[in-house]
Amino acid sequence: MAKTNGMSFGKGLNMNLGKGVSMGKGKGSNNITLTGIILISAVFIFAILIANRQQIQETFFSEKRYSFEYYYMDTCGHCRVFNSKGIWEKLNTHTFNNVSLKKYDREDHKERVKSLGITGFPAFIMVDNTATAGAGASTGTPTILASFEEERTYENILKFIKNYE
Repeated sequence: MAKTNGMSFGKGLNMNLGKGVSMGKGKGSNNITLTGIILISAVFIFAILIANRQQIQETFFSEKRYSFEYYYMDTCGHCRVFNSKGIWEKLNTHTFNNVSLKKYDREDHKERVKSLGITGFPAFIMVDNTATAGAGASTGTPTILASFEEERTYENILKFIKNYE
């Protein structure tokens, strides 16, 4: 059997990669070490997925092409008036073929608000989930198709959304 730099080739086919890490046929501890590495890797990947679940869901599992998005602040008087009217809840009773409704609190989504360039609240925008904007393409920032700027009534917003059905 030939032996070179800690590796032996022959019937046992053993390869020693350093202290406690080895691969090949032979000792049972080799399989335990490899199993440990795989288990630690799986836990690490799972933790990353859990930490980024909302972004992953929006990126990969969005069934609808467009999103009508409502951005608000709890301290905004206009947002509180809009919220008190129940318009958003009423809109959510509708089923739209190509449009999903999403509501974002500025405090919980500061990076998204910044990346979309939203500076005033409340903000209502229609975004295309299948396209990304110029510099934002690398980060997956959706393309804003239009901002809703009319009087914030149920009828006006519903009409705006139906333009994208």
